[in-house]
Amino acid sequence: MAEVTEKEKIGGCTIYRVLDAKMLPDTSILCSEEARNILYSPHIAGIRLQNELDKLSEQFALVLGKRLSSVPRGKICELVFLSGGLYYSISPGFKKAHGFALPQCFIGIQRSRVEGKEGEFRAMAGYENFESLPDGAHVIIGDTVATGSTLVKGIQLLLDTAEDKGFSIASITVVTIAGSRVGAEKLATLSKKHIATTHPSCKVGMIACEMLFHLMPDGTDLRFLMPDSVMPEESRREAERRYGKYLSKNMKCAVFDWGTRCKNPSGHYREFLEYCEGELGSLRLDEKGRSVLLRMKKEIQDAQAKMEKPI
Repeated sequence: MAEVTEKEKIGGCTIYRVLDAKMLPDTSILCSEEARNILYSPHIAGIRLQNELDKLSEQFALVLGKRLSSVPRGKICELVFLSGGLYYSISPGFKKAHGFALPQCFIGIQRSRVEGKEGEFRAMAGYENFESLPDGAHVIIGDTVATGSTLVKGIQLLLDTAEDKGFSIASITVVTIAGSRVGAEKLATLSKKHIATTHPSCKVGMIACEMLFHLMPDGTDLRFLMPDSVMPEESRREAERRYGKYLSKNMKCAVFDWGTRCKNPSGHYREFLEYCEGELGSLRLDEKGRSVLLRMKKEIQDAQAKMEKPI
């Protein structure tokens, strides 16, 4: 049973510590209005989403800056997973919060389903660029974490590159807008079985927004108030307040397809409206959930209308 206790307040957010034998000792949950504006508006995309991400990225930078306050700037770098990690905007957040840009490394990773095994994926890297990796690096990774297969593959490539260069890795911090309990446990396993043996002094941590979500059997969808979700009480209250009893358990996913949502607004709108119509046509939805989905549907239709206008 995970124990969640309040740790500190930084820049308008509250940080909670998660204690669970299956997770890293340095596992935290970040609660803030900036995070909630994204997690409880899964229908938004395009400029509206990017504006919210800009605010959250600056908050991430403030939290990370406190953790790394004694580290020389040149030793901090961002590892960007293409394409979803681009939209975490960690380096722009550091520019706003601390006045400097981070060196950036890039990996192009795609995950594909393992045939015949529901919810299992394998991750394959098609591109990597680590020329900005410093020796003794403190690496920051922004990634939406479901099964954790992409995260594990990316960290393994980071460690392999460091070994090839003869470099050490001082720390790895994963920040996730939407991360699953399964992914947090997988990161802990990787740290214990691999990172600790190849880089014994490397500190590994995870910061998740609002909660560690329940991962559905499809290995993709992340649900809010489920028995194995890990959260502080304020996150539970917020989910029930914003979504009501039905949607707080049954909203298809906290973020939907993150890559599509960030880089293809039209595709995301179509996907969300399809989900929305299905729920609105069912008999399961309560009045709170119906009002929430009707509002989201209207906002998507307004956004689609704006996309039809010329510049």
